[in-house]
Amino acid sequence: MTDEPGGKTALIVPDWLRPDPPPRRPWRKVLMALAVAGCLALSLLGGLLPVMPGWIFFVLAIYLLATEFRTGRRWVTKARRRWPWMSEWITRARNHRWAPRHLEEFDDLTDPRRR
Repeated sequence: MTDEPGGKTALIVPDWLRPDPPPRRPWRKVLMALAVAGCLALSLLGGLLPVMPGWIFFVLAIYLLATEFRTGRRWVTKARRRWPWMSEWITRARNHRWAPRHLEEFDDLTDPRRR
């Protein structure tokens, strides 16, 4: 930004608003895969230790898996198709007033009725 009158101001536009494709980040997928593996390990550890809630890490791992990888989306969609109660829980959680807005993206990506 400039302080000169009539000068042009430079606005920073986020990647998701730009018309061109986002820049390639080759290490992003590797880091996401490590994050999913770490969350699953913490989930397993939380299931074994009574002082650590493991389900929180499991939910985070499933979210990262479904939003970052096509294979993860297919796995979650198949699980929702196989267990309708899980799909109903996700749909009800999406409409909850305290639900994060990213849950809508997760539900849209993995809803078996939309495939």
